[in-house]
Amino acid sequence: MGLIEYTENNKTVFAKYTFGTDPNHETILNFINKQLLELVNKSKVKTKNEKSVKKINPKRLQRKVAKEQAKQTFTTQSQEALKKEQELRKKASKKQNKIQKELQKENKRKLKRQKAKEKHKGH
Repeated sequence: MGLIEYTENNKTVFAKYTFGTDPNHETILNFINKQLLELVNKSKVKTKNEKSVKKINPKRLQRKVAKEQAKQTFTTQSQEALKKEQELRKKASKKQNKIQKELQKENKRKLKRQKAKEKHKGH
């Protein structure tokens, strides 16, 4: 598995690519030459590299540190970006599934109504 980090104009793009078991140099070079730019351009999650110089109140800083230690942390910025991209895909998938279920429900209802009409037509 390869993690790609591309930085340009204070913006960083992260992507992940799975090569399979024990990739050779030829496979990696082929990926770099043919698929790398497409994968970087396709990635939806971009982060900005900005650092604030503003001085923070020590008590506020202490509360902030305690809050960050309490929540789950990501080890790298790339993992965080990949997690965001995964969440975006998950939301899109949920939305698509909801639309699909509604269509199935509507089709089922139409079929029931049609059967009910057919029952009454025979008299």
